[in-house]
Amino acid sequence: MARPEVWLPILLFASWANGRTIPSKGQEFQQAQDTGFTEPLIRDLHVGELNFLHTTDTHGWLGSHLTQPNYDADWGDFVSFASRFRENRVGTAGDLVLVDTGDKHDGNGLSDATVPNGLESTKVFNEQDYDLLTLGNHELYTEENTVLEYCSTANSEKFKDAYVSSNVEFITKEGNPVPFGSKYRFFKTKNHNFRILALSFMFNFQRTNPRAKVTPALEALKQDWFQDVISKYPAESVDVLVVFGHMPITDPENREINQVHRHLRKIYPKTIIQYFGGHSHIRDFAVFDKQSTGLQSGRFSETVGFLSIANVKSSEPSFSRQYLDFSKKSFAYHSRVSQSNLVTEKGSKISNHLSKLREDLSLNEVVGYVPDTYYMDTKPLQSKHNIYHLLASEVLPRLRSQHTDDTKSRFIIINTGAIRYDLYKGNFTKDSEYIVSPFPNDWNYIEVPLSLAEGVADYLNKGPVLLRSLAPPSALRHTLRHTRPKSCPFIHDPERSKGYTTLDDGGCEGDDVPHNTEIYYDIPNVVQSVELKPGIQDTAHLVFYSFIQRDVVRALNALNEQKAIVRHHYSEKDCRQYGGHATKDLLKEWIRDL
Repeated sequence: MARPEVWLPILLFASWANGRTIPSKGQEFQQAQDTGFTEPLIRDLHVGELNFLHTTDTHGWLGSHLTQPNYDADWGDFVSFASRFRENRVGTAGDLVLVDTGDKHDGNGLSDATVPNGLESTKVFNEQDYDLLTLGNHELYTEENTVLEYCSTANSEKFKDAYVSSNVEFITKEGNPVPFGSKYRFFKTKNHNFRILALSFMFNFQRTNPRAKVTPALEALKQDWFQDVISKYPAESVDVLVVFGHMPITDPENREINQVHRHLRKIYPKTIIQYFGGHSHIRDFAVFDKQSTGLQSGRFSETVGFLSIANVKSSEPSFSRQYLDFSKKSFAYHSRVSQSNLVTEKGSKISNHLSKLREDLSLNEVVGYVPDTYYMDTKPLQSKHNIYHLLASEVLPRLRSQHTDDTKSRFIIINTGAIRYDLYKGNFTKDSEYIVSPFPNDWNYIEVPLSLAEGVADYLNKGPVLLRSLAPPSALRHTLRHTRPKSCPFIHDPERSKGYTTLDDGGCEGDDVPHNTEIYYDIPNVVQSVELKPGIQDTAHLVFYSFIQRDVVRALNALNEQKAIVRHHYSEKDCRQYGGHATKDLLKEWIRDL
């Protein structure tokens, strides 16, 4: 992972906004008596001249986390918080910019239980008054989602100036590419008249539907439109270059954001460049150089990222970041109001609408009862409390084909990225289906020699496959754990709850609420369920999601080249429909039968 040779400390500066003074370093936590609560202890944030609130990868989680008190705020509370924070903490002494970096579908019933996906959740999301927003790859998987995003948000009256996508184009019905929103935005802030030039980039995503096209970021920066931007807004006319989009802030695998930074630094050598990223579902902060940092603000409405810049027009700006738990306590504390005074009239209407929407979509309908909690990556893979172990041992064996018999041995492979969240003990509702596994997951199969089938999962977990297409986005957390040499103190305090304890380039104190440390275990790209039939068999059915079909075919050919088992080059033409229920339906059946 590339890191600057010069370390940029995160400076704690006096907050002159509204005449408040920031605590000294020794006063790690601050308690405000007017908030109406003293627990949990909350680290205060540091308001500066230019301030940002950032969200990303919300994936439809607009109605709060009903099983997790850490994240009990809904979208109405967030809209209220942004308003209260602007009024009480920023005021007229600073500026506040709201940013979102995409992925608003696939992960919660509020978005996924409608046809098309996101029909109602998009309207709720758009109630927030973002200054800059863009799309993620989950807005590009289906034509319906892409058209919805373009028509209802990117091309809307409210966001037609704020919506930026520098390397994604929308394809019209006539087949013509047009910008997905604007290629860039230049604006001045309200109070300080800071001149901000904003660009936005999607990572090199190549699984789009026919209604969208993604150009690699570096290619986009070499196109004529950007040359015109450089001519119109040279370095001396820009105070801050904001580069936001659906791209990881730390990317040790593809390093796209580092390449973008090197290119932009040649053009804007001394300008502050502030990045806001997404996609990998983690809290992350990276320092690129003395005048450039990047912030990434988690996932699933668990986090609101805060970043401030002081001394904006000097040669030595100061940066401060904080990750706020998406909770009413955090929102009230940072707004300097009591929880009872947090909600605005607009926020209350949104919250009430979300409650009604849950009822209209039957999301509270109880399907069954989950006897225990099953975790994605805070329990080892072989633990009975690991969700992948549960799927491989109890759920996937329930799959039955509609197109072939069951006389052959069978290897069922799923990419771990198809599971999106932990499965919590208690009532399993219609909403739970979308939360744990929101995707349709069509099953395909291929009949291959048994000696090839038994090696595919290992190859996909160890071989040169596209990691981001298989493992959960948050798998990057494990990579960073090994690449960042520092570690944070292990915290185990009975009075604290489980939650994020983030290590980033700013150290270990970025989370606004100090939580107990979670132990994370490595997640493979795929897991499998194996059923071996008695007797001698030469072939087996290799069953897999259609989403990973090309990865499976690639693995088969690579293994066959190593072992020389058959004289055949596999292609996707060899694959057949297997049929059967989606994983979320198999899980629901298992729960019903308990």
